[in-house]
Amino acid sequence: MPVSSGALARAVFVLLVLATVAAFFVTQRLKSGQPVVKRLALQRYFSPNGDGRKDRARISFFLPKGDLVTVDVVDAEGDRVRRLVDGRSLRRGRHVYNWDGRADDGTVPPDGTYYVRVTLRRQGRAATGVRGIELVTEPPHPRLIAVTPSWLPARSAGPVTIRYTGPSAVPPVYGIWRKGPGPAKRLATLVGDRQTHSIRWDAQVGGRPAPAGEYAVSVTVQNRALIAGSAPRRLPPTATGSAPHTGLTIGGPTLGAPLEPVRAGAITTVAVYGGAAGVRWRLARLGAAHPVARGHADSMVPAGSPAAVAAGAGPRRAFALRVPGKARTGLYVLTVAAGGKAVRTPLVVRGRGGGAVLVVIPTLDWQAVNALDDDGNGFPDTLYAARSVPLARPFAGGVLPPGLTAQVGPLLRFLDRSGIRYDVTTDLALALGRGPRLAGHPGVALAGDEPWLTPALAAELTAYVHAGGHVASFGGDSLRRRVSLTNTALSAPTAPSAQNVLGESTVPARGPQASLAASVDDLGLFAGTGGVVGPFTVFDESVRLPAGTRALSAAARGHGRSELVAYRLGRGLVIRLGTPQWAAALGTSAAVGEVTKRTWALLSH
Repeated sequence: MPVSSGALARAVFVLLVLATVAAFFVTQRLKSGQPVVKRLALQRYFSPNGDGRKDRARISFFLPKGDLVTVDVVDAEGDRVRRLVDGRSLRRGRHVYNWDGRADDGTVPPDGTYYVRVTLRRQGRAATGVRGIELVTEPPHPRLIAVTPSWLPARSAGPVTIRYTGPSAVPPVYGIWRKGPGPAKRLATLVGDRQTHSIRWDAQVGGRPAPAGEYAVSVTVQNRALIAGSAPRRLPPTATGSAPHTGLTIGGPTLGAPLEPVRAGAITTVAVYGGAAGVRWRLARLGAAHPVARGHADSMVPAGSPAAVAAGAGPRRAFALRVPGKARTGLYVLTVAAGGKAVRTPLVVRGRGGGAVLVVIPTLDWQAVNALDDDGNGFPDTLYAARSVPLARPFAGGVLPPGLTAQVGPLLRFLDRSGIRYDVTTDLALALGRGPRLAGHPGVALAGDEPWLTPALAAELTAYVHAGGHVASFGGDSLRRRVSLTNTALSAPTAPSAQNVLGESTVPARGPQASLAASVDDLGLFAGTGGVVGPFTVFDESVRLPAGTRALSAAARGHGRSELVAYRLGRGLVIRLGTPQWAAALGTSAAVGEVTKRTWALLSH
């Protein structure tokens, strides 16, 4: 017999009333009766990551009377995550269980708060703990805020303040790492106090002042689940993983001088980094025993410096220096006694006695590889690792650039000893359009490694050769990279291309000591040498000459490719000496000296 809609509605209403009354009755029983369980105790935090620390959550409770008991771990919505006990007969008393952090399907549920629900089946009652268990698998992510100061004088007693944000319930552990060959090495470990976010370091290692160098800093913390996390996230720290202003440089004074030629008789400004209040200085031609000028600056002028420079070089003061009007064209070394230490910097001077050939000093490369920490992260910044480096910065360590001591210096000293005169400029001055240009000189000598060229300078060099100019390259791995230049920085370096700007394909190579033996010599470069020069261990192999050219002179070490090559390009001449070690061999090899003189003769006409 069909049921009317009215009768069905009345039946549903009666059932809802009965359910409400029943629910009210159960609730009242729970409120007024004995508790389902007593003394429910939970581990507050745990981390089921298998590291042996807080991998399981301990759960204990007291049953006032025995029953068939089910124990579940539930989420905030009350949905079951893991069943720990399924209808087991438990006696009155205390019971202890462990949750391994797994759900019923064997997976680890998301980080969050989970609760314990105890069900007594005979009594038809259940209770869920108000307090939950925090399941944590994600490590903490502390952040180093600053290390101050970012520069410290050598043998200083500090203090250095390190600050971070992140957990501090467990004492934080700080690492002091020194940059060196290979990975950074931990030199000191500092343990902070709980509930603190900073520490002071006295710049001591093993009871002695920390040695000079670049230092990166790390902090390792643990959350309440004892999961560790560090800043930087990976240790030992690396240049890419360390944030700016979280490192430290310990060192002495350094100098910043112009990277463009200074006219004899002109006044130039020299910056002294490192807090010296007064200095004594001397200016001498490279390789000369006696200075052309000397003086002192007892009251230097404080000068603001770019933040990038200040990070790795210290406070900056400046003094004025007049280059003597009688100074001859060439490269000079300025030596400054500051803070009890003698520091040096090169100074290019255009004065009396210039010659026809223009020597180009590779200051772009000197700054590109200058191992100074510009951003204060504890690692040197060079164009091989950074996207940008400032121009106005001193040479690291207060010493002359390696490219000067190994390449430019030996070449210019050889020319001076041989009585060969020359004009001089820098690649930076050429790139900025200042000073003498390539055009107007019969020959140009690139005095060292010249890997970085601006697009405009590359175009100028190519046009100069095609128009009849002669170029000799005394460096290695040169003319294959581009870089952008502003008045303050080098930026956007490119990877090396297979061809250099003149169209020759070259590849750097190393090997055992080997001499270069001439295979063809239409130019007479090897006349009087027996056709052999060297030995060397670093080479620039010629893979392919520019289209339409042939080698007029060539020498190889017997590997099928020439290293030293000379060829006509347009109306000009290109001579590539084939090894960055060429200039260093001028002091020991008569044959290298003879080839250099013949190269100079070709450049001069």
